[in-house]
Amino acid sequence: MESEPLVLTWPDPNQLEEIPSHDPPAYDHARVPLHPVNYQFSPQGFNTLLLLPPSGFPDSRPQYHISVSMNCFNPFSFITTVHKGASDLSPHVGEFEMGISTIPGTVVMGQRQKAIKDVVRTASSGRARWSWRFSDDSSRHLRWELVNFGTGIFNCFLASEPYPASIDLKIAQFKGAPSTQKGTDRTPPSMLRIYPQGQPLFDDILMSILIIERRRLQPPTPKEDTLWWSA
Repeated sequence: MESEPLVLTWPDPNQLEEIPSHDPPAYDHARVPLHPVNYQFSPQGFNTLLLLPPSGFPDSRPQYHISVSMNCFNPFSFITTVHKGASDLSPHVGEFEMGISTIPGTVVMGQRQKAIKDVVRTASSGRARWSWRFSDDSSRHLRWELVNFGTGIFNCFLASEPYPASIDLKIAQFKGAPSTQKGTDRTPPSMLRIYPQGQPLFDDILMSILIIERRRLQPPTPKEDTLWWSA
């Protein structure tokens, strides 16, 4: 009995061009949380933090890896480096250097470096608030407002929102170390809440609050003319 002849077929080349080479836009959009998410800063060793999502969150992977190292030429100045992922091998987000130095503090994101004093500015009057303007895209400019100095709670808004902004417009909230904490108290973990509209600005939100919180907690500027805090 003769077998039927083998027929080989190939896809139409014109149809191959219609096959998407990446995730559909709707898939990426579905990954964005639809509700506020509380992330916790979790110490890992003596110089590293991981920013972790809550337990039970669909994506349980660490969101960011934050490490601090010393400037070997100036042991009084420290470099904070941020990676997007679980380790320092993850994609690089940025870094900043602050401390006691004759060189002004700097912040790096992507291929650009700027002076911290030109990126993070303190309001001249009114409630304690800071602006973040690293990108040339004004839609990424932020404003942080310290709600209560004692509790260390900040609210984050788009810089384009009028001041004072409605609490419903905040895109992030940070809870840092309370200033009323006694030396015998255990420091509670710092928390960062990101609202859905703040998720696309996560990198800027994290970098800005790390610098602002460092400023809030550092000692006053030394009086000597030859030394100053580099931020």
